[in-house]
Amino acid sequence: MRGYGPHFPDSHARQIRLDCFAIITSNGAGMSDEQVVEQDEKAARKAARKAAKKGMFKAAVAQVESIAQTQVKEGDGFVQHVYDDYETYRRVQEEGNKAKLKAQFVKKTHIFFLAEWLAAQGCRPGFALCHGVRRGKEQAWFRKKMKGADVIGTDISETATQFENTVQWDFHDDNPEWQGKADFVYSNSWDHAYDPAKAFRAWIHCLKPGGWLLIDHTRGHSPKSTNVLDPFGATRDATARILAEAGQGLGELGPVLDRMADPDYPAAVLTFQRAKA
Repeated sequence: MRGYGPHFPDSHARQIRLDCFAIITSNGAGMSDEQVVEQDEKAARKAARKAAKKGMFKAAVAQVESIAQTQVKEGDGFVQHVYDDYETYRRVQEEGNKAKLKAQFVKKTHIFFLAEWLAAQGCRPGFALCHGVRRGKEQAWFRKKMKGADVIGTDISETATQFENTVQWDFHDDNPEWQGKADFVYSNSWDHAYDPAKAFRAWIHCLKPGGWLLIDHTRGHSPKSTNVLDPFGATRDATARILAEAGQGLGELGPVLDRMADPDYPAAVLTFQRAKA
């Protein structure tokens, strides 16, 4: 049955659709019809991947909520989910890791930016750490950008051993083999900490004199984003305060790298430099 509105031959209808795409595409000026269609399809695929990832994260949270409950603690600029015991925390993190193993949070462009920033500070890493990496993409991207650097990643789950240059490790714990050896330590996963101050201090212990700790702060790290799987969230100021307290006597806060305008991964990066010898 013919619908309401004017009827056009297929070729004319296709041209009208292309014209519409050109109008609504913000940077479509000067592009051919085929390029406009390709750009629109690319945007649609990106939106689909984003929706799938969001669904994966939600499913992971729902899964761990079925095996554990927490007490919610609110403080000055932060919210924390408190577990009954360490074994519950570990089980939640391991199960959550497996449920979203194929998901990737941080973007390659962000890691490349950090690598360039470190190089600008004169950092030529021989050894470095990335904590809470799940699939190991972070250290792989650092290695690609920083030729010759030995960057390894950690994750609490036994799945860590499935990925290159990744070891199973609880990032709250000091590792004597790493202490004082890292040129930099990076993490976007500190919201998975049951005690972020303990984790931050352990990471600072790993730094060489003059080494850098880099931690991302995104909307996903805010107090309102906490849940059973992501038990800690804080404002940027509160995070900086906790980091400064954790590193007291070991170094000082560095500049905040503001990348909140980045369309793919809006973030502020808090930095801390280990005191130089």
